[in-house]
Amino acid sequence: MATAVIMPQVGQDIETATIVDWIKKENDSIQKGDIIATVESDKAAFDVEAYESGVLLKILYKEGDEVKVLTPIAYIGQPGEKVGTDPPAADTSSAPEDNIAPSMTEPKSEHRGPAASPSARRLARGKGIDLKTVTGTGPGGRITKEDVLNAAERTIGTEAEEVIPFSPMRAKIAERLTHSKQTIPHFTLFADIDMTEANTWRRQFNESQGIKITVTDMIVKAVASILCEFPHMNAHVAHDKIILKKAVNVGVAVSVTDGLAVPVISEADTKTLIQISNESRKNTEAIRKGKLLSNAIGSFTISNLGMHAVDKFVPIINPPECAILALGQAVDKPAVVNGALCIRYIMTATLACDHRAVDGTDAARFMEAIKHHLENPTRFEE
Repeated sequence: MATAVIMPQVGQDIETATIVDWIKKENDSIQKGDIIATVESDKAAFDVEAYESGVLLKILYKEGDEVKVLTPIAYIGQPGEKVGTDPPAADTSSAPEDNIAPSMTEPKSEHRGPAASPSARRLARGKGIDLKTVTGTGPGGRITKEDVLNAAERTIGTEAEEVIPFSPMRAKIAERLTHSKQTIPHFTLFADIDMTEANTWRRQFNESQGIKITVTDMIVKAVASILCEFPHMNAHVAHDKIILKKAVNVGVAVSVTDGLAVPVISEADTKTLIQISNESRKNTEAIRKGKLLSNAIGSFTISNLGMHAVDKFVPIINPPECAILALGQAVDKPAVVNGALCIRYIMTATLACDHRAVDGTDAARFMEAIKHHLENPTRFEE
C-alpha cells in the first residue's frame, strides 16, 4: 500500500507551510532518508525526508502551494500502484498530542504570498522588499534571488525614507507578542544570583574537558533539573485549563536576521551539561541558516542577554507556555558575605509568569531553587 508523505509541523503555532521546492519528481526512485522536498513556514525552511524506499508515485501540490500541516503532500509506493489524484483533507487524529497546537491559542496564519526560492526570501527580508511587488522569472513565475536583486536596484533612490514591510517572521513575532501582552496576566520576580563560584567552576570544567560550556548552558541545565519539581512551571495554558507537559523541553531564544527564534532542547532534564551544550550550539548554527533540527514543542523559555551591556530586562511570555526566564549580564558588584563586604560576580534574573497558571509563592520557590543550583555549581556534577 502506498505511504503518504506528510507536511511536517515545525512549530507549536504553525498551521500551514509552503512547498518551495520538489527535490524529487514523480516516478523518481526514492531511498529511505532521501530529501524529497523543501518546505518553509514563517520561521524556517525544513527538509522533508522519505521514511521508506520506493517510487514517488504522486505529487499532490505544486511549488508555491500553502498546505495545512499533517496533510499528505505526496505518495511513495511501488511501481504501478494507484493512488488518488485529489489532495486529501488534513487528518490529525493520529498525530501525537504535543505536535498539535491548540487552535484556540493562535489566529490562523495568512497566505505566504508568491512562490520564491529560500535564498530569494532571505534576501528580500534583508532588503525589506515585499515579494508581492517582484515579478518572478523562474519556472512557473517563481521568484529567484536575481529577481530580488533587480527589484532592489530599481528601488534605490526612489524614496526619501526607507520603508521596511514586515517579513513573515517579523509579522508572526508582532502577532504572537501582542497577543501575549494583551491576553496573559504577566507578573514578574527579580533575583540577584551570585555567579562567582559558578564562573570559577565553569572555567575549570572547560579546561579539564577541553570544551566550552557557556553560562547559558549552565542555566538550561539548572532550569531543566528544577522544572521536574515544579510541574506548573512546565506547562501550557489554554483558556480554561492548564496542560502539564510530560517532557521538559527548554527553548533558548536566539537572535536571527530580522527576528527571534526559539530552538528547543528536547528532554533537557535527561541530558548532561555537555550534551546540552552540544545540542544548543548545533541548534543555534542551524536556526541562523534558516533550518530547524527538531520540531519538539517548547515547555519553558530562557532568554539571555548577558553577553550585552544589559543588567536586567522584563521578558514577554511565549504562549502557550506559562513562564519565561530572562538573564542580564553578570558583573562585579559589592556584596556582603558572612558579614564581610566583598566584590562578587552578580547576575540579575527575571522570571515572568502567567498568573492564570502560576501563583506568586510557587514562582518565588522556583526562583529560589534556580538561585541555589547556580550558586552551588557542584550540583552540575551529579
